[in-house]
Amino acid sequence: MPIHTFGGPWTQRKLSVVKQYLDLYATALKRQAFQRIYIDAFAGTGDRTQKRLASLPQFDLPEFDVMAKGSARLALEVEPPFDKYFFVERVTKRASELSGLKSTYANRNVEVLNADANEAIEKLCQSIPWHTEQGTRGIVFLDPYGLQVSWDTLLAISQTKALDIWILFPSGMGLNRLLTNDGDIPQEWQNTLDRSLGTREWRSAFYRSEEKTDLFEGTVQRTVKDADAAKLERFYLERLRAIFPVVMDTCVRLTNSKDQTMYLLCFASANPSPKVKALAPKLARWAVKA
Repeated sequence: MPIHTFGGPWTQRKLSVVKQYLDLYATALKRQAFQRIYIDAFAGTGDRTQKRLASLPQFDLPEFDVMAKGSARLALEVEPPFDKYFFVERVTKRASELSGLKSTYANRNVEVLNADANEAIEKLCQSIPWHTEQGTRGIVFLDPYGLQVSWDTLLAISQTKALDIWILFPSGMGLNRLLTNDGDIPQEWQNTLDRSLGTREWRSAFYRSEEKTDLFEGTVQRTVKDADAAKLERFYLERLRAIFPVVMDTCVRLTNSKDQTMYLLCFASANPSPKVKALAPKLARWAVKA
């Protein structure tokens, strides 16, 4: 069976937080009449690999791969289950592997969408009757490798007024790498940043002008990058607050072995209900601390 390899120890942290939230959410709403839907974009194969070290002290053994559950399997194990699961995966081979989960979890209502995540999510947001009298609510997990998530997708989620969202944002792996030190950014990269952040304001937010004395040209103006990890996080949270009524105050920092932030795991809710505004952030904080 194909193995979906990606990430490191931070991947386990990410999945642990999301799984804790799914469990808390399912428990909190189990006596409610809402239909509950789970949407997993970039769902992979349903499994992943992680590195383990052989623990026999008398041998110096290398790391080896072990199979671990991905977000799709973890979501399917939540009790009580969601009424409907949508797993989105663009790569046909991985989508085929996901389809195999239907027989493994035959008592779950699973639909696998072999499609682009942005297009699929926007269609689901528009086609599902979120505002029926009975009510439909749900959770979206956006878990991209880079800056694939379009701001239009987040806007579509916010307009449902019914979905909670956990989004993996590549502040270090994506955003910071495209922000060149001198501000001379290829147009294609600029377009990517505009599309993923939904604004052109990052240009003034992450760059400043300063004077430099040149031996031949005298005093000249130059563009300097001004974007540390904390500033990138604040900027993204402010962008989320522009469209979501509920946004957790901080993100979960997912770091590498040098404690450098690679990704931010961020929580928001599109539901403007006063009860949700009080409960959703509390559940999210509990999930992070668990």
